[in-house]
Amino acid sequence: MNQWRLILDPPLPGKINMEKDIKLMSEVNEGDSLPTLRLYRWSPPAVSIGFFQDEDKIINRQACLDLGLDLVRRPTGGRAVIHSDELTYSIVVPETDPFTDRGGVIDVYRAISRGVVKAFNLLNISASITSASIERPNLDPGSCFDTPSAYEVQVKGRKIVGSAQLRRDGVILQHGSILFSLPGDLYEKVLIKSSTKGSREGGSVLNQMAAGLLDLGYRVSYEDMTRALVKAFSMVIPAVFSSSNCK
Repeated sequence: MNQWRLILDPPLPGKINMEKDIKLMSEVNEGDSLPTLRLYRWSPPAVSIGFFQDEDKIINRQACLDLGLDLVRRPTGGRAVIHSDELTYSIVVPETDPFTDRGGVIDVYRAISRGVVKAFNLLNISASITSASIERPNLDPGSCFDTPSAYEVQVKGRKIVGSAQLRRDGVILQHGSILFSLPGDLYEKVLIKSSTKGSREGGSVLNQMAAGLLDLGYRVSYEDMTRALVKAFSMVIPAVFSSSNCK
């Protein structure tokens, strides 16, 4: 049975959340930490943009200020995410760990998605993993959640988890947002160029593609989801978790 570290953090500002994930990568790389599952939230709500996104082309900074949203750049790639009513996971693990199948980016997505789906199943939520080959619509650069991705988690055909990954010095960081409710109105106000503005069907592309658990009628608390994720990953990895706080 593998030994892993478990960190359950209180809601924190976006900059601190990203700094903690990066610090964990260094600790795992230097042998100062076991592979780690970290679960956290955001206070105040925040917009995170992918490492390679052009902030000036994506984000309305004045709207972020008016709405009280932090703005932070993630160390991982991908598209913009508004972190409000969600639970975020991060997994930091050596590339050589058996849990990652010692594979590439997609292999790790698939392995972690199996753990998330198991957690949903423990809560009697029927979830599925998207296929390896997905037809991507022609979307403006913007929200993570209006983009289907291989091996990510759906419920009732809607994307409910958005994830991104970084590899550095032999260590993998993958973090992802598990939506409780989709802040579609915030995306429309914050993104400069966004496919959330509408579609040929007359509705929001974002609302058609994604949803939160509460939006879909599931009454799940953050505490419920936290317990389910810890139990699910202890089974899927498999691992024994020891709790600790970040230094």
